[in-house]
Amino acid sequence: MTPAIECGTIWIMSNKIRILWIALITLAVAPLFGQSAEQVDAILAADPLSLGDAAYLAVMSSGRIPPEASAEQAIALLEMLAARAEHRDRFSDRDPDSDATLGEFSYMLMLAHDISGGFWYRRIPGPRYGLREMRYRRLVQGQSWALQPLDGERAMRIIGRVMALQEGQ
Repeated sequence: MTPAIECGTIWIMSNKIRILWIALITLAVAPLFGQSAEQVDAILAADPLSLGDAAYLAVMSSGRIPPEASAEQAIALLEMLAARAEHRDRFSDRDPDSDATLGEFSYMLMLAHDISGGFWYRRIPGPRYGLREMRYRRLVQGQSWALQPLDGERAMRIIGRVMALQEGQ
């Protein structure tokens, strides 16, 4: 009878230690998620959204950069993805604090998520045909044109649809 109690005590003790370790790890990692949550809240409230924030959302939603990365790192990654796909560089000469357009954001999402484009996007890749492809796939809904200013809330809705498309494939 004693060994059974001992085994139960060891099991309870190891369970408590496991819970303690999980709590310590959670407390250590929590500030990282808090930082990205604050950043996402600021992005949601932005109207219009800056080019740097749009790049950060597009690249982070694809999982290519960690949440604590900067907007400049996101833009640099998009430049690299565009060069790898043999597209013209559209971001290096732009100020990260300038306003992002719906067309630019669509193009960023297509680059970051490796979304293949239609006939015209393959011939002339960029914001105009990126947006047309996103509209065709019903990822961008409602009234939309390439030079339309983008707010944070609409950007998050578009990202939600893109991620749903990625999960469905």
